[in-house]
Amino acid sequence: MIDLLPSYLSNFWPAVALATGFPLALLILNEAMAFCSRRGHPVERTLRHLRNLVVPAAAALVFVRCVLELPRDAVASRLVESTFWILLLYALLGVVNDLVFGGRQPGASSRAERVPKLFRDLVRVLLVALGAIVIYSQVWGQEVSAALTALGLGSIVIGLALQEPLGNIVSGLMLLFEKPLSVGDWVSVGDVRGRVLEINWRSVHIETPTRELQIVPNVELYKGTFANLSRPTPLRTEAVTIGFSYDDPPNRVKEVLLGLLRSTPGVLADPAPVVRTMEYGDFSINYRLSFSVESQAELAAVRDEVMSRLWYVIRRENLTIPYPMACEFGPDEDASKPQPSVEEWLAPYARFRPALAQGTPRPSVVSFAAGEVVQGPQRPFNGFALVVGGRARLEAGIPSGASVPIGEVVPGDCFGARLTAGRGSEDLVIVAESDLQLVVFTDEAMDALLQQSPSLASEIGDAIEARRQAALAARARPATQS
Repeated sequence: MIDLLPSYLSNFWPAVALATGFPLALLILNEAMAFCSRRGHPVERTLRHLRNLVVPAAAALVFVRCVLELPRDAVASRLVESTFWILLLYALLGVVNDLVFGGRQPGASSRAERVPKLFRDLVRVLLVALGAIVIYSQVWGQEVSAALTALGLGSIVIGLALQEPLGNIVSGLMLLFEKPLSVGDWVSVGDVRGRVLEINWRSVHIETPTRELQIVPNVELYKGTFANLSRPTPLRTEAVTIGFSYDDPPNRVKEVLLGLLRSTPGVLADPAPVVRTMEYGDFSINYRLSFSVESQAELAAVRDEVMSRLWYVIRRENLTIPYPMACEFGPDEDASKPQPSVEEWLAPYARFRPALAQGTPRPSVVSFAAGEVVQGPQRPFNGFALVVGGRARLEAGIPSGASVPIGEVVPGDCFGARLTAGRGSEDLVIVAESDLQLVVFTDEAMDALLQQSPSLASEIGDAIEARRQAALAARARPATQS
């Protein structure tokens, strides 16, 4: 009994330390996890791995070594130690993923997306390799040099059999170090254009504007030529070529096209849009419109808006886009497509038809695209307009500099200088909500018409006063209500 006492005491204190330290470590980790969970810190996931895996494995290792006193070279002892190192390595990989690369937390997703998947995989492979070396040499007592020699011979055989996949891996590493593209960049590779979603060991994943996923091997990018549309700056410049008739003066054409570009949402003022005369073609004088947008992602939408508004501007300004075509017409057929005449547009509005009488300037029909500013402080409207198609939004400027809606303009309504005159209504803005068709009268024609129809003059006067009062009410409204 006396001989057994020292052995009993040597196991007693490690057992006491294990019995008290293990629950205490779990308690501390639980509190740390709760704190990180409240703060939304990504390390909470790593702490859970420590509590559920690493700490129990460490406790088992202490129990086997210090309480049971099994030799280190015993199979059971080595298995427990190997399990501990494997679980610790797993936790370290979680630390790298959560703290270095952002993990899966929503707030850190942008940083994780900026780090190529290839780089993250490379770091994980290096950590696993180091852990395997430690376990192989320190736990199982084996020589690392012999294993490396066998691995080298095997790598030669594997390399010969997997030349193409290894070529993609090496190309991926070169792209990683050179960094000609990153996740999120817009690139153009051959016929493929889109945004980079992922860079892995074998290929680059590209999402096209049509939501297709294109897989481009790394070796094709490394050996070939591609364009990074997000560098050196995310701004993108688009060039559109269009031809106008030889009867249209170039300076007037360029002035109209510049006004179109400057008024289109999404076209940047800096760098400023440019219109240049390019060449004299067989059927037209060709002009190039150059404009810039914030990024490649916005280019398609802004270009569509420019091209859509171009038709309306050309019609309003009486410009001509000539096009060669071969058609056969009979003796009594007209080559031009028939368009509604002013008389047809005014047919539902009998009180305005006297303006078509001989001796007064003939009214014209103009069109505006949805979203265009028809009238505003910086864009006065010349003449008097009768809405015959579409609808528009009526807004009034307020002291803060913004505009608030105060009504709408529909077919049968009028606007122009005569309906925005007077104090309190000079900041009225009219914006087309849909394609808008107007019959525009000159002041001279309207003077003659109003003299013939006092009732129409009275209605126009009432419209002037109603819009003036609405504009004054909008300006008097408190800013919080606006």
